[in-house]
Amino acid sequence: MANSTVKQRQDSSGPSSSRNLYLLFLLLLCIGAFATNPSSAEHKLILKDKMRQLLNSEIDKLKSENDNEFAQLGATFGAAIGGAFTDKFVDENVVIDDYYLFSITNFRWDGKIKMVGVGIFGKVILHPDIEKKLKDGLPKN
Repeated sequence: MANSTVKQRQDSSGPSSSRNLYLLFLLLLCIGAFATNPSSAEHKLILKDKMRQLLNSEIDKLKSENDNEFAQLGATFGAAIGGAFTDKFVDENVVIDDYYLFSITNFRWDGKIKMVGVGIFGKVILHPDIEKKLKDGLPKN
């Protein structure tokens, strides 16, 4: 009888112990996601850096297309001013939705909201088509 009781305990502990391990793993995963969820400042910093890269690449194109020294000087001056405008633009038009385990970076312009990134486990991952999304969202001159 003692052997059958031990066997029943082993049989009953098998599936429930793997379920408990799964739940423990899931709980630890959620705690890790919660503890490392990027702040809104981190989201904005990553987006500002990306927008500055886009701005600098556009200015570099203008510099290479123009041989005129004044045009190149204007492009350099535009890069300096553009950084300040980029910071203000991001601060005013980027909204971070925090869902505790992850967060979403949204770009707001003309009443439209476009998702441009996700933050999870300490990383902010921008959408692969961020350049297109930003260019589509900007006003046309």
